[in-house]
Amino acid sequence: MSSSTSLSALIRKIDDITACTVDSTVALARSIHEAISRVQKASAEVVLDPSVRSTVQQHIKRTLSDNHYCSGAGFASHIESTAATKEYWLLEWWYKKDNGLSQAHLDLDQATQQRLDFRTFEWFKHSPPAGKAYIHGPYVDYICNISYTLTSAVPVYYNEQFLGVAAVDLLVSQIEAELLSCAHPDYVILTNLENRIIFSSWPRFRVGELLSPANSRVVYQSDYFILYHYQN
Repeated sequence: MSSSTSLSALIRKIDDITACTVDSTVALARSIHEAISRVQKASAEVVLDPSVRSTVQQHIKRTLSDNHYCSGAGFASHIESTAATKEYWLLEWWYKKDNGLSQAHLDLDQATQQRLDFRTFEWFKHSPPAGKAYIHGPYVDYICNISYTLTSAVPVYYNEQFLGVAAVDLLVSQIEAELLSCAHPDYVILTNLENRIIFSSWPRFRVGELLSPANSRVVYQSDYFILYHYQN
């Protein structure tokens, strides 16, 4: 197989991972918005309603079941304190485990939630253009999996009020396995747009490191990732 043919196969796989992830996150945000908007006088507090929360859980679990690549998915919300409610952090998060789905229970402990404070997280703060997601990482996710992770996020609004963020996690190890399973040229390196390494076919370059573009040629770039071919 020629280098150009194997490079095309690798790029198709990167595009497929990206499209599936972004589409899943956008769809999850839309489904959560619809679940909230069905409630009369919808507001941030409505995410605490048991029936709404149950519906949100169903959408999260469907996202995990439908997307081969993602390892976890959920909805994070910060509710400001009002005369009627106390400040509240909500993390409705589910993840794949042992060929099934499990729920993270961090939201049961408000003291833990307040120490986490989603408002400081990059994936919680950014608002991507309509129809797109903001992808943060690679970073070590110390909350859920203690592994290098990419998080795809889309904010959820109702009547221009920010309600929270729908998010989907990809394990970098899963991305690596997917990319190594298809033909690829030697010395290719996938980074985010800040040149932080996500995948490398050459052990000299490690996940999480910053890549110096010197001696590297860009062979592919999207709204989320850059693929380099290192000139050894």
